[in-house]
Amino acid sequence: MQGDPSLPINGAGTVQGIFHPVISVSDMDASLRFYRDILRLPATFDDFHDSLAIARLFGFAEPRVRSAILECADRSEFELVEFQQPRGRQTTDQGMNDAGIVALALRVRNLVELVGRVEAGGLTISSGIVEQILPDGAVLRVAVCTAPDGVRIILVEPPEGRRSLGATQSWRP
Repeated sequence: MQGDPSLPINGAGTVQGIFHPVISVSDMDASLRFYRDILRLPATFDDFHDSLAIARLFGFAEPRVRSAILECADRSEFELVEFQQPRGRQTTDQGMNDAGIVALALRVRNLVELVGRVEAGGLTISSGIVEQILPDGAVLRVAVCTAPDGVRIILVEPPEGRRSLGATQSWRP
């Protein structure tokens, strides 16, 4: 008889959390102007990846990859990578209904102010601010914009104390 697959077995071979999402960008400096300067996410790392490791992991000959880690107020983070060698496509045209990771949803506070900064930075909030009612009656305020390279960013302002769509309380291990 197998045990409950939802219960970890003393940390053996279990997923402990998300380390960080990675967004490939065509121009690191332009991307940092959006994520660091407009969204005001501090860059905690900005350097080049180990070329040998990247070559072994992804099969590129002599790669040169710049990396920047951006940190959110809750200490979660995501990585921007710019493949300077080999260069990739300069933008994504993946639709929201296409398979794969289609957006980065960021939990925010004071959505109206943030939307103002995004628009003042020359970007468009394609959706305006939309109220989304969850099955339990909670209301999220949501706005969608497109970052450099066509990356879809969803700005989500949940009710005070709510961290996810499904949970009314913060989950803590």
